[in-house]
Amino acid sequence: MRSSITFTVLLTAVLSTFTHAVPITPVTGLNRKLGLPGVRREIEGSSSGGANVGASIPSVAAVFTAVFTQIQPLTEQLIYVNVDNATVAAISPVVAQIKSQLTSAVPQLQALIGQDSSVILAPVEGIVSLTVTELATLIAGDLCLLFTAIGAVLKVVVGDVRTAVLPMLIDLGCDVTSILKIVVVLVAGIVSFLAPLLGSVISIIGSLNLDDLLSLLGVSV
Repeated sequence: MRSSITFTVLLTAVLSTFTHAVPITPVTGLNRKLGLPGVRREIEGSSSGGANVGASIPSVAAVFTAVFTQIQPLTEQLIYVNVDNATVAAISPVVAQIKSQLTSAVPQLQALIGQDSSVILAPVEGIVSLTVTELATLIAGDLCLLFTAIGAVLKVVVGDVRTAVLPMLIDLGCDVTSILKIVVVLVAGIVSFLAPLLGSVISIIGSLNLDDLLSLLGVSV
């Protein structure tokens, strides 16, 4: 009888140990394979308050690449606007989506102010920092894509549609100006490389009366 009581006490103690043990955090890679939710956030949270460990600030090139990857298919829709489908209902949602992407770039670029040049000029892939010329070429390609699409719309909209759409397109140009004002602060001397690369769209910028942007680029029309 005594041995039976002793065994019961020991069994209860063992079970209690397992019940109150701290759960073992699963291996990250295994969790991803199994698709378990919430584990990644738990692993990444630091003991000091749950902030992400090793979170990096995207470079200028990374921000532009991410944003314009989303914008490119939208610009293609604008380029193929014609006199038959050039309506406010067709154009305005596309312009709104482009604006959303452009405005999302502003806080990301502002976060780079004060960072080391190795962070600001970091490439999208690889480890070798971009030169100012390379970054200007990347940005110019993106902006030419956008303003070419805007120019395509301006060619076909007339009357009331033009009256409604033109302020939207000007607003996109103002968003670009806000973005470039930050880039100029981040990357000294980039304007001298960027302005010549935008030659094909300067007339479109001028048609939108984007005087601040023209002044920033140091060009006139």
